[in-house]
Amino acid sequence: MPYITSIERFGIARGELRKAREYVLEVLQVRFEAVPETIANAVNQIEDGAVLKSLLRQAITIATLEEFQALLPSQAENEDSPES
Repeated sequence: MPYITSIERFGIARGELRKAREYVLEVLQVRFEAVPETIANAVNQIEDGAVLKSLLRQAITIATLEEFQALLPSQAENEDSPES
C-alpha cells in the first residue's frame, strides 16, 4: 500500500464530504424537484460526515422539505458552534 501524506488524507476527506453533500442534495432534488437555496447552503456548510450521513437517511424518508429544513438548524449549529 502506498504511503499517503497528511495533505493527501485531508484532500480525500474533503472530497468525501463534498460527495456526501452532493448525495443529500441529489436525493432532495429527485424527491421534491426544486431544493431551496437556503437548504442547499445549509447542507453545503456541514463539515461532519456523520451528520451528512444522517441527513441523507432523513432525505430519503422525510415527508416534506419543510420537515427536512427543520432538521438543519440544530444539526448545522452543532457543527458551527464553538461552545459545543
